[in-house]
Amino acid sequence: MKLKVKVTIRQYLKILFSLAYSKPIMIFLVCFALLLVLWIAVYYSHLLNIPEPVIYQYITLLLIIVIQPTVIFTTIVRNYYSSNHLRETLDMDLTHDKIKIKGESFYMEILWSKIYKVVEKKNWFLIYQNNLSAILIPKKELSTEQIRQIQEILGSVKTTHE
Repeated sequence: MKLKVKVTIRQYLKILFSLAYSKPIMIFLVCFALLLVLWIAVYYSHLLNIPEPVIYQYITLLLIIVIQPTVIFTTIVRNYYSSNHLRETLDMDLTHDKIKIKGESFYMEILWSKIYKVVEKKNWFLIYQNNLSAILIPKKELSTEQIRQIQEILGSVKTTHE
């Protein structure tokens, strides 16, 4: 099955933010930040007699809701623009034994048996080469039939992570 894939910076940001904020530690931090916001709001609305938040609560809240997303954002943008592979239009050929990827500056063939894992998200197929690096296939430009064919090929893949 042949595909043409182009991942925009906007798509790249969306998928990486969703992956980052689906991790248990990130969910915990967001919940913790929400509790801090609730504490501060309840204190200043005088609904309950609770202790006054001190500077440490405000600093923690700033770190979680401003600094952390800013660092993640700048890292994603820097990574996207420093990699030719991410910005190129890729010609992919998925067969039952390997995936071939040709960009403007590279050519790569990977046997499915050497793939770390395959993940299907609502809007993406992620083909991990290792635990950090994935080949991204956005479903947005694919037809229903193409999505079905990819699911069939990826469903038969035995990865090294299984």
